[in-house]
Amino acid sequence: MRRRLLLTRCAAFAATAPWLLAPAAHAAAYPERPVKIIVPFSAGAAADAVARPLAAKLTEYWGRQVIVENKPGLTPGPQAAAHASPDGYTLLLGAASTMVTTPLTVSKLPYDAQRDFVPITRLATLPPVLAVNASLGVKSLAEFIALLKSRPGQLNYASSGNGAPNHLGMELLLDMTGTDMVHVPYKGAAPAVVDLVGNQVQAGFAALPSVLGQIKSGRLVALAVGTRERSPVLPKVPTVGETVPGFEYIAWYGLFSPAGTPAAVVDRIRTDTARALTAPELVRAMRTEGSDPSPSSGAELARMMDEEMVQWRRIIKERKIHVD
Repeated sequence: MRRRLLLTRCAAFAATAPWLLAPAAHAAAYPERPVKIIVPFSAGAAADAVARPLAAKLTEYWGRQVIVENKPGLTPGPQAAAHASPDGYTLLLGAASTMVTTPLTVSKLPYDAQRDFVPITRLATLPPVLAVNASLGVKSLAEFIALLKSRPGQLNYASSGNGAPNHLGMELLLDMTGTDMVHVPYKGAAPAVVDLVGNQVQAGFAALPSVLGQIKSGRLVALAVGTRERSPVLPKVPTVGETVPGFEYIAWYGLFSPAGTPAAVVDRIRTDTARALTAPELVRAMRTEGSDPSPSSGAELARMMDEEMVQWRRIIKERKIHVD
């Protein structure tokens, strides 16, 4: 009798307090329809080498199609994700450019990277490679720095755009070495790499997937990687920090949802994404393209973004970088 009475009371309490059950039920049912990951870069760019294998793995786990939608450009992708319904069915593959450097260099954005999104997890880090055209004749970062000092302001470097992470990364290097080059911004990584290979510009930082083929062919020479550790894809290429102590600059991708997405849904996405990023076939696929799976908590991703904000804000101010 007592047990029946207790069960009756519990059922009555649950019925009058659905808020206790709704989040868990929502997460358990998620996803009930296809999920879209917006990628704010062109199809075939380095971000696709992360987004598409991940989408395939999540499709396998969830039994629901996970669609990658490319929305290239400075703002269309993040804007669309920020204004989407906060239910976990529209996600954003964000990067340092969309979530850190663009907000620092563009004053009027149709989205707020910190207010409009929930950081779910970091997906991958990509070693930025300092590459030079082979005809430049330098084989090491030390030789490159010496050349710059002998020819101040006479050589050009490429970036994927004003205020882009590879623009700021090169400015950080020039600042730390007391050297000078002419910045040539492009509308994206692909045309920057084309002109670097064609020797219209002599150097530039680029995400490893963007230049790996050109390095292997010998048309570009990899002088150093910006990360703290050497890349397992190019283990013989030193880090910039081995020549310029204290230098560090990484490229990364993370997964974000619109602000207001239920915490239980965010946790479900994070858990399954972390599982996917440790699957051997996905790890192999991503590392073959030059990226390193590196899942994190949402708090860790937010903290990394805050630290980068401090670093790049200083460089923007000291180097007088303006975009708009």
